[in-house]
Amino acid sequence: MNEQPLPVDAAALARFHADLGGHVLLPGDAAYEARRGVWNAAVRSSPRLIARPADAREVASCVRFARAHGLPVVVRSGGHSPAGYGTGDGLVIDLSRLNAVQVDPLSRTARLQPGATWGEVAVALHRFGLALTAGDTATVGVGGLLQGGGIGWFVRKHGLAIDRVTAVEVVTSDGEVRRASATVDSELFWAVRGGGANVGIVTTFDVKVHEGGTVVGGAVFYDAADANVARSLLRRYADYARSAPDELTTQAILIAAPPAPFVPAELIGKPILGVMVCYSGNLAEGERIVEPLRRLAEPLMDSVGPTPYPDLFRLHEVGGRLGFRHHARSQFMADLGDEAIEALVTRILSVVQPGTLVQLRALGGAMSRVAASDTAFAHRDAAFLLLVDHMSPDDAGDAAERQARDATEFVFEGVRAFGSGAYGNFVGLADAGRARAVFPDVTFDRLAAVKTRVDPDNVLRRNVNVTLASANVALVSADD
Repeated sequence: MNEQPLPVDAAALARFHADLGGHVLLPGDAAYEARRGVWNAAVRSSPRLIARPADAREVASCVRFARAHGLPVVVRSGGHSPAGYGTGDGLVIDLSRLNAVQVDPLSRTARLQPGATWGEVAVALHRFGLALTAGDTATVGVGGLLQGGGIGWFVRKHGLAIDRVTAVEVVTSDGEVRRASATVDSELFWAVRGGGANVGIVTTFDVKVHEGGTVVGGAVFYDAADANVARSLLRRYADYARSAPDELTTQAILIAAPPAPFVPAELIGKPILGVMVCYSGNLAEGERIVEPLRRLAEPLMDSVGPTPYPDLFRLHEVGGRLGFRHHARSQFMADLGDEAIEALVTRILSVVQPGTLVQLRALGGAMSRVAASDTAFAHRDAAFLLLVDHMSPDDAGDAAERQARDATEFVFEGVRAFGSGAYGNFVGLADAGRARAVFPDVTFDRLAAVKTRVDPDNVLRRNVNVTLASANVALVSADD
């Protein structure tokens, strides 16, 4: 617990408390511990204050209060950042009460608040047969994922989540509430779509939604304990996934086989490879298109079939659970050649353990047809996104965490030469200083120009931070 005295006098704190309708927590308050933690239990912070605003005005009040009293600003929507950006030692602005999801089925538009979860959004849209290309874990918050990019089950057909955003309401570091769109402060609008929380706290997103309903989805698992088999499975998966029509989005995962009913006893704890699929379109055609991925070998389990889109979130239900310490690394890959597959399989098979997750997402399609300069997410030409994560139960202690961290680093270092860049939403604890991997130079400098205008003091720095001192900045006005 943070035992340093709070640099706020009692009268100012009382006014702030009243301004937020009492939704302010201090260490020692009954609800403080429940609101303090985040998804990655490896990140342990004791915020000086946790504020839970209900609208943009209250968010602005939080920013002004933090600045007036010298408190670092921390922004949290769902708290799923692998790097733990949703907590810190200052004032945590917890956006969970800004959780409205408003849908207009006739215009196929929606207005989302950042504290809603993607599971809630999927269910709300599904009532109208609609969906929004977004993440794949139900408990992830709207705000963090949308500002970072948003790679999900429709990425090849409908692009990134940010590609569907038409306007935002955003609170900047001066405590002002602004609107931004393609025609109003277009540079700020560009920056919030992919630039993370560097330039503001988005309090509403206006989005264009698309058809959803029933998809051909699910997972098929194969025995991958033999290295030659694992290499063959990955090779055939990658080749097919890259050449598939845009309607099919897939990912392959390598994990340690859990003690599940479909796993033979002798395979428990051994490597298995899962292929997860989502085909959005004609269901009969979808069954035909996904069939080759269901016959890469004799499957251990096959759950692929017509399914309501929100049910796909169950595939990553385990990954969304609390109480685990995560150590993650990610990078984009322009290709997945034989040498990369050899390195990945060799390394992962030597360290696979309960808590291992190696995930390979096939990209391309609609995501690649948006120009790199159109948003602050610049990795449009990537063919794959690789995530290496090892997690250990929080109650297993520090030795288990060190083992998980070392396993992630061992695998990542073996494949690092075959990729580049990093996905801002997957940045982990070991990724400090990798902002230029997330934002290539041109993007970095353009973001810095916007930040110079709306956050010159770098108040919003608990993120993949664009530091102004290291940028080549040309100041951009709101009208440019």
